[in-house]
Amino acid sequence: MLARRLALPLLLALVACTDLTVRVGVYQTVDEARRAGVIDAGWVPDKLPPGASDLREGHLADGRHWGVFSFPSDQGSFVRALLGTEIPSGTLSCEPPGRLEFWPRLLMTPIDVERVKSTGFRLYQGTGGRTFAVNWG
Repeated sequence: MLARRLALPLLLALVACTDLTVRVGVYQTVDEARRAGVIDAGWVPDKLPPGASDLREGHLADGRHWGVFSFPSDQGSFVRALLGTEIPSGTLSCEPPGRLEFWPRLLMTPIDVERVKSTGFRLYQGTGGRTFAVNWG
């Protein structure tokens, strides 16, 4: 009887947690990410600077995804092409899975835009509903 009462909540807890399995990829170059299929899958934006490196992405089966990359300063125009308007102030929300060690703590909920700006980053609305944090320095 007790086993039956515990079985349903345990089963529901397991089902609820199945989508929390984060997949992580690390790529040295844009070409390596493209060959791995993560650009076609939408986990990494298309049209990154050709010299982008140290690409890291994490994604969940439900479509939520996070990523970081470095780019040469002379290729900033490629990044600017991905950006919409700058987010000047306010509080944003970002809740990556705990296993994304590469994700900056500064960019976790609650994100104070003014505090982020004080570190040199700028936040932008971007293509595909993404939000970008860029350090132009």
